[in-house]
Amino acid sequence: MSNVKTTANQPVQWFVECDTFTNESIERELSARGLESDAISAHFDALGNDGKLHNVLGIPSTFIKMLKGARVNDTRFQFRFWKRNGTKGVLFPADFVEKKPLSQTAEVKRVIARIGALKDKKK
Repeated sequence: MSNVKTTANQPVQWFVECDTFTNESIERELSARGLESDAISAHFDALGNDGKLHNVLGIPSTFIKMLKGARVNDTRFQFRFWKRNGTKGVLFPADFVEKKPLSQTAEVKRVIARIGALKDKKK
């Protein structure tokens, strides 16, 4: 399993920046799935688009959903997703992976409250 996924002739690499607990959990999950640790690769001092160096793990794209699900079930998981277009260059935050569903955003909650207030006023 590779941590490189090609889309539109451009390889996309996925990374996760995590704490020790999450890192050890990823290794246990790989072992349980019968995968070797070469399915992930450590990248120390990888340059992010924020100009800072980050210690990240290269992961298969299929692990993103698994990690998100794990965090829902256990708040001890702390991580952030990064991606890189191509095999070299800076990392960019993959915050779109972390976005809340629209129904949970502050704007939607504000509009729902406003509609409720209008209904009450109408009565």
